Amino acid sequence: MSSISSIPAADPQVSKILSIIAAYRHRSQNVPDRFSRFLPQLEKQLDKIVAKGDPVEFILPAFPFKAPAEGKKSKTLGQLPDKAEEIALNTLDGLADSIAEIYKPGANVLIVSDASVYGDLLQVSDADAYEYQSELRNLASSLDLKHLKFVRAGTLAGAVSRDAQTLEQYSAQVRKTRRELDTTFAEEVDANRDENIKATSKHYDTALPTKQDPAAFKAEMLKRGKAFAKLIESTSSSYVRLSIHESNNVGKITIDLFTPGSNPDFITPWHGAVAVMADASVRIVDASKIDKSKFDVATNAQGRPWLLREKSDLFNWGSMKLDFEPLYPCGMVVKPQHGFGPYKFEDVNMKHVRRLALSTAPLLLRGFTMEAQKEVFRAKANELGEIQMWPFGDIIEIRENPGMNMNNVLTNEAMPFHYDGVFKTVKDEKTGEAISVPPLFQMFRNRAAAQQVGGLTLFSSSRNMLPLLGPDTIPLDELRKLKWKTFTAANPQFGGSELVLPFIASHPETGKDTFRFHEPWPVEKCIGATSEPTIVQVPGMDTAQGDELCQKLTTLMYDRRVTLRHQWSEGDFIFNDNATTHHTRTAFESGHRELWRVHVN
Repeated sequence: MSSISSIPAADPQVSKILSIIAAYRHRSQNVPDRFSRFLPQLEKQLDKIVAKGDPVEFILPAFPFKAPAEGKKSKTLGQLPDKAEEIALNTLDGLADSIAEIYKPGANVLIVSDASVYGDLLQVSDADAYEYQSELRNLASSLDLKHLKFVRAGTLAGAVSRDAQTLEQYSAQVRKTRRELDTTFAEEVDANRDENIKATSKHYDTALPTKQDPAAFKAEMLKRGKAFAKLIESTSSSYVRLSIHESNNVGKITIDLFTPGSNPDFITPWHGAVAVMADASVRIVDASKIDKSKFDVATNAQGRPWLLREKSDLFNWGSMKLDFEPLYPCGMVVKPQHGFGPYKFEDVNMKHVRRLALSTAPLLLRGFTMEAQKEVFRAKANELGEIQMWPFGDIIEIRENPGMNMNNVLTNEAMPFHYDGVFKTVKDEKTGEAISVPPLFQMFRNRAAAQQVGGLTLFSSSRNMLPLLGPDTIPLDELRKLKWKTFTAANPQFGGSELVLPFIASHPETGKDTFRFHEPWPVEKCIGATSEPTIVQVPGMDTAQGDELCQKLTTLMYDRRVTLRHQWSEGDFIFNDNATTHHTRTAFESGHRELWRVHVN
């Protein structure tokens, strides 16, 4: 098993940053991945940045405008940013935030709009491009994405002093920028001499609008693109170059802006739309190629077309008028449509909840009220399925309670990634061995969420993680052959048995592959008086190999493209498929945090 994290670097922080960049790179099916050739140069670049204590600065030419419609056919839902841009911006911010977590100076992504590069060739008006870019910045601000910056090409090149604040200023700056591109930076392009340009040329064969002379049009696009690349190269050698075009990952890192497995056709946000399919999965689609009679167009709070949702009984909850929107990077939120609700949780049909919770995890219900009585919560859990009992009973109040020994569950410290019930066991009548009997669902209700820092619940999705397995970690077929052995000390509720379990298991209801694991938790991470370490080993591997594999898998579980980082709001309900996800809690210092939880099969 090879991994970028195992490539030696003079500075361990550089090695960690390299591993994150490597994990985010897109491996094209059309262009060989030659990232290993780029590693020495990238390492030198990062060495200089880290030695100075500077933040890592990425630069990405992207987000020009929505692709123009051809007649009545449109690849997108409109001319303004929508759910596709929201997901893409979250992905880019997640890349930088991952680095900021392990490197104090942090990281940023500078997004350089290429509207001025291609707008005239694609016959997109300055007004449309300017409005798109303005709304894109507003979207990033509303999402509180702290690692994103925006600049236009002319400002970056120094052709203008600062970004335009009005449409008139913008149009004047675009004209000046294009003169620079067509004179100072212009050169002829031979696609056959450059592997990456050749890949872009092939992409243009199907992506560009129909023209009378397609070869000449494509040549103009490639020439402008080459000039733009030269403009970016001229600005600063410290930027780490990202790209949304398929490439060999030499000189620039191609990144998929969407969550793992959701974008098989490698579509950009401005060439497609987010579609929630009939099974609640998310796909990025060319809206001109789908049967629109099978889809509804969902709008956002401002009434803007936001995403496509395939017609399905999963999204029909009787008389309740609800929005069903994917969370980033996994799960779904169900909430009353604008002008409706709040609805009573007592009136929710739990058969609808169960079906949808098996299709997307976690499932968040927000904007529903409930009488503050455990009898009501227990009754709805019984409607969901059979409640699994514990020595403490059925409903547990998850809050700081050091007097009740449940390892680190009832403390304010961080927890390891796990799935509930891994250490809840019964004895096999034939062999006498302990058998793990985890519940299928977790059902939560938030009673209080007053903590200001920390206290997040992280949900890591098998659906998002499995597509990321590969040569840098371990291929799925190899992981399927392996098992993991684990132990934690007994407490009155669980533990005390050594278990050997498969990494890959079949979901008990859907039959789909799921990843099963418990993050190793050494004694030095145990803070509370009742906290106990969790030992994890890989039978058949020596200790070093096993620890390395466990570390790679743990890193994937925390990947921002895999894990929802949920900040609780009072009154939230979450139904989580415990067989598809893992979860953990970040530490918190102050403020009351209380959840009710019950397990259901």
